[in-house]
Amino acid sequence: MSSPVPTMDPLFPSQWLDVAERICERYYTEFPEHDARYGERGRAHCAHDNAYLVAWLVNALDTAGLASFRTNTKWLADLLQARAFPMDGFRRNLELVGEALAEVRPDDVDRIRSLVVAAQAP
Repeated sequence: MSSPVPTMDPLFPSQWLDVAERICERYYTEFPEHDARYGERGRAHCAHDNAYLVAWLVNALDTAGLASFRTNTKWLADLLQARAFPMDGFRRNLELVGEALAEVRPDDVDRIRSLVVAAQAP
């Protein structure tokens, strides 16, 4: 499966799209007004961005650590904030990323939770 939005990144983490789409479903259940605001394009970007977030979190767990995850999530948060995306929604989405990955990697649930919390710290 390829990215739901056009990308030139040959390393797009398509292996995480199924998880990313589940995250989006949960997100849109909690924030149904985003369907009216962003439409199908928003859902495509949701899946695209969440595939990266999951991949970054897995990378942080396996090798890169917190600094890498914080750098990547801050970059995405700054980009979304510049586009007037609500940061409360981004923070909740990041929690949903952690919850979804914990379902895939239950042995890492405590580390996942701590990385997500630390990445949200100012």
